[in-house]
This record gives sequence, C-alpha cells and structure tokens, in this order.
Amino acid sequence: MVRTNRNIKLYSKIVVAWLSDFVARRTNTTDATYELITDEVRHHYQVVRTGFLEDRFYYKVVFHLHIKEDAKIWILVNNTDLLLTDDLIQNGIPKSDIVIGFLAPSVRAYTGFASV
Repeated sequence: MVRTNRNIKLYSKIVVAWLSDFVARRTNTTDATYELITDEVRHHYQVVRTGFLEDRFYYKVVFHLHIKEDAKIWILVNNTDLLLTDDLIQNGIPKSDIVIGFLAPSVRAYTGFASV
C-alpha cells in the first residue's frame, strides 16, 4: 500500500512535469491555446487545445492520462504523433505500469505494456 501511494505521487509528478513542458513549448507558437488540467485527488491529467478556426470555436483533448489506485498510468488519449510512452519510460516509469487505455483489451497484450 505504501509503495503504491509513493508510486502514485512520483508518477503524478513525472506526468505533470512532462505535460507542463509540452504546454510550455506550444505557448505563443500558434493561435491555439493549450492548457493543462489536473485533478490531484482522482489523478486525472489532461491537456486541452482551444481556439477559433475562422468563426468556429474548437475544443480538443490532446492528452488524457489517469493514474489508477494500483499506480498504473492509463493513457486514455494521445492525439499527437509524440511517443509519450517512450518519454515516460525515460523518466523512470516501467512499461509494466503503463496501460495504453485507448486500445481494446484484446490488443493490449501485444503492446509490450501492461494489459490491465
């Protein structure tokens, strides 16, 4: 239990740092606005992109990650070509604690990451 809580805190810190860096790199480089949304109680982390395309407002979730109670990081949305998983691994998160949540459960077993 203590190890899981410690992992959740560590993983949260890593995820927030990575997403914050992502947002910072895009600030003032485009007409869109990128924002990091964090829920430190339920451990959800999102980056959203908002802006106008001509006269139409758009809102898009760029990333959504959820750290569940078992300290597994579920990648629920990655609407980029960035290999977020590689960066998480480089920052010390083992593949066994990363779940590609947007893939069907039957496919996850073949990804090399956690299946649940």
